[in-house]
Amino acid sequence: MDHTNTRVVFLLFIAAVLLLLAPAVGGSPPLAWQNETVDSTWYAGKYTSLALDGDGRPRISYWDETNGDLKFAWLNSAGWHTETVDSEGYVGLWTSLALDEVDAPRISYYDGMNHDLKYAWRDSTDWYTETVDAAGNVGEYTSMALDGHNKPHIGYRDEWNGDLRYAWHNGSGWEIETVDGGSAGLYSSLALDSAGNPHFSYLGGYGDYDLKYAWRDGTGWQIETVESEGDFRETSLALDVCGSPRISYCFNKPGDYLNHDLKYAWRDGTGWHTETADPAGNAGMWSSLALDRAGDPWISYLDLTHQELKLAWHNSTGWYNQTVDSECFVGEWTSLSLDSNDRPRISYCNVTGYNLKYAWADRAPAVTAIPGGAGVPTDTDGDGLYDDVNGNDRADFADVVLYFVGLTWIAENQPLAGFDFNNNGRVDFADVVWLFNDL
Repeated sequence: MDHTNTRVVFLLFIAAVLLLLAPAVGGSPPLAWQNETVDSTWYAGKYTSLALDGDGRPRISYWDETNGDLKFAWLNSAGWHTETVDSEGYVGLWTSLALDEVDAPRISYYDGMNHDLKYAWRDSTDWYTETVDAAGNVGEYTSMALDGHNKPHIGYRDEWNGDLRYAWHNGSGWEIETVDGGSAGLYSSLALDSAGNPHFSYLGGYGDYDLKYAWRDGTGWQIETVESEGDFRETSLALDVCGSPRISYCFNKPGDYLNHDLKYAWRDGTGWHTETADPAGNAGMWSSLALDRAGDPWISYLDLTHQELKLAWHNSTGWYNQTVDSECFVGEWTSLSLDSNDRPRISYCNVTGYNLKYAWADRAPAVTAIPGGAGVPTDTDGDGLYDDVNGNDRADFADVVLYFVGLTWIAENQPLAGFDFNNNGRVDFADVVWLFNDL
């Protein structure tokens, strides 16, 4: 028997099957995650807010419910450190953290005893706090950003009047105004554009609580509805390099209170567009959005069905989702940041003990064994490509077969650079052909 012809016939057969059943797909390999507990104090870890300093080191504000305090954690070469920022009364809910140009922390938060909006900042010697707004019950759902002059801007909810409010520091004092009324301001998220103008995502509208978007231009506040059919919660807003809004949020279909989807909305010149980033069960709670250097979205969130922290990201081939931490019940109050190399970092709460946790990942995960293989793939000739696909320490026809059978799995779970044999930027059938011809 001519084994060469047999192989060619087999390759043509699997090519026909693949073309009919499985068109070429792009790949987005999983990230290599690590996580650790930052503060193991019982019931410390709610309302986390994460920022990275100029060296990419994490800083986290959060609430210590056991002691009723606002706390702050940071990491340096000696490890994690925590300190109390404000302990007057029952303070520190709904924290929002930003770092100024010298990496000094600034925090907006809610005083739960006096029902006030407060603001804290640190210099080289100590922490300082002040009350920003004490008119009624104000300060929940705080979201803060610093402008180009390091002046704080804060969005928050006026619970008594049902308003979305906005406070900013003009250099000598605080100014405050109402953005939207009619039971507005739940789950507000603030971002500033390049000119320092404020933009908000939030819920608003008596009884309906539509997903809304507001921004201030030279003529005043502009408000529009992003989506209205359904129930919404936990919005997170980011602006792209052109100042266009992107929003992550949790969505329930009308009348369906048992399932949640992680959704993503963006606006372009034609209007608003929405899509589902994770439709699996009860997914999408406590979402936090960041855009990478290419403008693609990354979202951390809670998968309530599996009680785990997850991450979703989008690239040119679609949405991808990965579990970040599944130990016990984790993933409430997530806060996501991307470092200068677009590597994700997340602060979040371990719900089992309400401890503060932190997870980080590299963008180049290790190669792992492919289902059906003998072991971990290897690079037999040192060219950076894992031609020993089945991990039996040699390159042979069995590698071609396993590559074909596991094509989709490889595209979704292995580093693209190690399995994109023809260097066309994706894992597809052309790589099967290349691997066969390379035998």
